[in-house]
Amino acid sequence: MNSAKRISNQTMNNNEKKQKTGQPAQNRMKIMIVSGICAVIVLFLVIMVCWENLHPRLIFKINDKKVYLSDMMVDVYMNESTGEYMNSLYKQNYGSDYWSLENDDGMTNAEILKDNTLESVIQKYMMYYEAEANGYTLSDDENSTIEQDASEAFDQMTAAVRNKSGISKNDLVDYYKMKTLADRYKSDWIDSFDIDDAAITAELNPADYREYDIQYYYIPYTKTDEAGTSVPMTDEEKQAAVAELSASYADIASLSDFTTYIDNGSSAQSTEEGAEATPTPAPGPKAPEGTNIKYTTKSFIETDTAESIGLDDTLVAEIKAMDNETISPQVVSDSNGCYIIKMVDNNSTARYDSECESLITEEENRVFDEEIDKLEVEKYYIDVNDSEWDKVEFGKTTIN
Repeated sequence: MNSAKRISNQTMNNNEKKQKTGQPAQNRMKIMIVSGICAVIVLFLVIMVCWENLHPRLIFKINDKKVYLSDMMVDVYMNESTGEYMNSLYKQNYGSDYWSLENDDGMTNAEILKDNTLESVIQKYMMYYEAEANGYTLSDDENSTIEQDASEAFDQMTAAVRNKSGISKNDLVDYYKMKTLADRYKSDWIDSFDIDDAAITAELNPADYREYDIQYYYIPYTKTDEAGTSVPMTDEEKQAAVAELSASYADIASLSDFTTYIDNGSSAQSTEEGAEATPTPAPGPKAPEGTNIKYTTKSFIETDTAESIGLDDTLVAEIKAMDNETISPQVVSDSNGCYIIKMVDNNSTARYDSECESLITEEENRVFDEEIDKLEVEKYYIDVNDSEWDKVEFGKTTIN
């Protein structure tokens, strides 16, 4: 009986030992399996990330030609550079971001610029192929200009942009070669359209667009207070401004070059829109040290309102009555300031010509859009790879 119990106990003890000695091995096996699975997952994720970042991104196919993002990178860079310039202006003037600003259609500027870039690249390829098919080649002068433009563009690129975009000088040369040939063919193609320029501009009345170009020295009837705010002058201060400008009238009227009374770089040089930079000072009288007198230019047309011109009605009428190359006989003034005005051209056609050109260009673009759509249907198969193009984020592709 006892012998049987011992045998039974020994058997049980031996089984427990086997179970205990087997558990660590089984645990190690489980850990190895789990670690192996984790390693495979990590390796897979690394491979996927590398593939996502490094594989060639096919953006579209045009007939048998595959166009990758690397083929478009200069186009993207050129457009992003324009967008970033606008972004810096918006931040400076409005404190807001240009890229994320939404338009009336709900699209951001970044999205609009992205769409326009793809469309322009597709059109460029079609125009380039049409140019080649019609025997267009680059001239020696064009090749020389291309080399120069490519060198200048590459030198202007920062190291960060070069590294981020991967653009080389050869890429820029290729870009300018294709663009030059495509643009020349596009221009010739548009010239071949049956567009009646005279009919397009017939409704424009040249008299309505008669332009007056003036130069003038002035003192505005505003001053800056201690808080840096622009405030109106008092009546006494306005009288002092007229007296100051009147004291310089003889010197200003005697200038052989009307632009030189204020020295280049002077704080008195006006920064308002349309102002001309004063050239290197020429011999002749100069404004007194610390003067309040400013210089600028202005152009307006017959139908502009006095409010849009920035002068009072009476003064505008006086200016329109001036002959070319004449100077106001004395200091004149309105509610905004006092002035010594020179009439440069009282019958310029610049604005009328610009309006005509704008209408003609608008019609040319409309016909071009129609014709290139027809051309695409007739001769080109274009397939955009949206899955790759959607990943391209404008404002961050070639610039930081």
